[in-house]
Amino acid sequence: MPSRMIEILAVLLILLAVVKLILLSINAPTWLAAAKALYARPTVTATVSYLLAGVVLYVLLQSGLTIVQVLAVCLFVVLLLIPGLAPYMGELLRGLEGKTFRQILRDQWLYTLVWMILLGWGLCALMFR
Repeated sequence: MPSRMIEILAVLLILLAVVKLILLSINAPTWLAAAKALYARPTVTATVSYLLAGVVLYVLLQSGLTIVQVLAVCLFVVLLLIPGLAPYMGELLRGLEGKTFRQILRDQWLYTLVWMILLGWGLCALMFR
């Protein structure tokens, strides 16, 4: 059953990516409007995303993957995201100019906390096996 859930998650990702590519190729402004609507309420978007990430993490762990394996896959995904985000990083970084680390951390406290918990969990798993 858990491997079936992983297959369902993979199919979901594939379908979402195909829909996105089709929409972008047919009418890019339609996709942009959908993305703007998705991010119009960042707190709602983040909350739903955290909940879905928790469900996916649960399914991955139930399938037999370890937190160390999940974190290794996270590294793979981050390395794939960097080239896609690189052209836009100048704009993002300009948005952060003038902010202190404390201000950024105040805005990103939950995101940072989630990553610290996952990284600490992975470190403990590596140290105590």
